[in-house]
Amino acid sequence: MENGMCSKKYPRPFVESSSTDKDGYIIYRRRDDNSKYVMKGQTRLDNRYVVPHNMPLLKKYKAHINVEWCFSSKAVKYIFKYITKGVDKATIVFSSISSGEEGTSKEKVKINEIENYQECRYLSASEAAWRTFAFDIHHQKPAVLKMTVHLEGEQSVIVDENDDLENVVTRMTLQDTMFTKWMETNEHDPSGRHLTYIQFPKMFVWDNKTKNWSKRKQGTCIGRFVTIHPSAGPKYFLRMMINHQRGCTSFEDIRTVGGVTYKTYKESCYALGLLDGDKEWHEVMAESSQWAYACQLRELFVLILIYCEVVDPLKLWNNCWRSLSEDILHMQCRRLGFEELNLQDEEIQQYVLIELQKLLNQSDKSLTDYPHMPVPEKNILNNVKNSLLLEEKNYSAEEEKEKHLELYATLNSDQLSIYKEVMDSVNSCKGKLFFLYGP
Repeated sequence: MENGMCSKKYPRPFVESSSTDKDGYIIYRRRDDNSKYVMKGQTRLDNRYVVPHNMPLLKKYKAHINVEWCFSSKAVKYIFKYITKGVDKATIVFSSISSGEEGTSKEKVKINEIENYQECRYLSASEAAWRTFAFDIHHQKPAVLKMTVHLEGEQSVIVDENDDLENVVTRMTLQDTMFTKWMETNEHDPSGRHLTYIQFPKMFVWDNKTKNWSKRKQGTCIGRFVTIHPSAGPKYFLRMMINHQRGCTSFEDIRTVGGVTYKTYKESCYALGLLDGDKEWHEVMAESSQWAYACQLRELFVLILIYCEVVDPLKLWNNCWRSLSEDILHMQCRRLGFEELNLQDEEIQQYVLIELQKLLNQSDKSLTDYPHMPVPEKNILNNVKNSLLLEEKNYSAEEEKEKHLELYATLNSDQLSIYKEVMDSVNSCKGKLFFLYGP
């Protein structure tokens, strides 16, 4: 145990003594008070102030090493508190202090902890050596095998930027993965066909060098999937299916439910009863439409599309598009400056889709990412392509003229001279650059 981990009952020793062994090492043992003692200042120190130690360890490592005998649960808990408390950290500060001729500070330094202090990770010599030699940091029992999921024809690829593209493609087409080898093993070995993909490590062992599954002879292992977010789409549904499908030998087997092979993993999940439709999302939109504005409902609809895997986005759209479009006619009347504007349902839907597309673009998404969802027509998109310009033009000329005359009459002499300079630059297309000091 390190020196800083000694028992609180015995303080750190500061001793001097001429008592040595045959090799010249000082020998102390914890005993009752005897005639041997040393004076440290005005303090008398005897063997009762010496921390227990082990001479072979001291000689071997040439360091201060305390030895404690753990005979109670509290002592064991005390040790493990240090082991599991996490890495050591150090707080450092960089400062500059001006000094006088005699080296004494003449300035009172103001310390700003937020600006000056940096919290850094500290590695002791022992921990640094342990990591340098690549020793195990922790052990886990039973072992956990992280298992990846790939779509048909999809594999994770890590390549160097200088690699030849053709060589990369050739290498990856010949490379097998745990997932593809699982199906291949099921095809040749029927003993594991009663297991799902995540249960497979109970009876088989994966050899990363040979890229093969072999029958387990001893021990046990738990399979664990890599986390896949529902927004991942087909890969997420594939992950759901292989949690339930057993003995699959191909991707078609994974999509087969009740003798019917479905086109997508999403459809097969639905057929297997893993998806319960979009009832909750329909209820959310219906309930929110009772109190929320249309713009808020559109934001909610986009959030549901992005973060809540909707089984049938088209059905959800058809069910709630009217509540999403309650302000569309008013918005278009203002944009076009035509109060008598009348739009058909198909046109209103197009404008709602445009607003949804704008919101989706903020999250790097598009309506095309969701199967069967309608998209705005190109001619409608061209009309509103520059939405910022339309918003700038969305004003009443008569109202602005009256406001101009009202404000112009209140200008003082300095403001009036600036106004004339700016207007002269605009009207004469001089393109001058002005800096106006607010006050």
